[in-house]
Amino acid sequence: MPKAEKILEKFNLKKTNFRLELVELFQSSSSSLTADEIRQKINSTNDKVTIYRALTAFEKKCLIHRVPDKSNLIRYALCQKECNQTHHKHNHAHFICNICAKTFCIEDIKLPQINNTSGFKISKTQLTLEGSCPSCN
Repeated sequence: MPKAEKILEKFNLKKTNFRLELVELFQSSSSSLTADEIRQKINSTNDKVTIYRALTAFEKKCLIHRVPDKSNLIRYALCQKECNQTHHKHNHAHFICNICAKTFCIEDIKLPQINNTSGFKISKTQLTLEGSCPSCN
């Protein structure tokens, strides 16, 4: 996996200590993260404004994406190869564990391509699966 500095450079994002640490946190996490979870895990700041500004910048640059959550919290995960710096294109399912409440991106389940029909313009397709994750089994 590319180093955090290279990732920020690739996405034209400022290289601050906090942002470097945030990218590394996303890289090391097996599941998505909420802003509060990030706040608890990152050492360089406890400032919510800094966290939300970084998350907003990362999302706008298509470095991270929002994922579903059982409690309707906003969770974030790193985007994969299908996204580019100007457009999110998530063609994978999300799995919510009913036991630990973590949300995981499931890259090996691809969403079908759906053509627009009868005047409907589809802008987003989601597939959310629920059950128990390997850690909770």
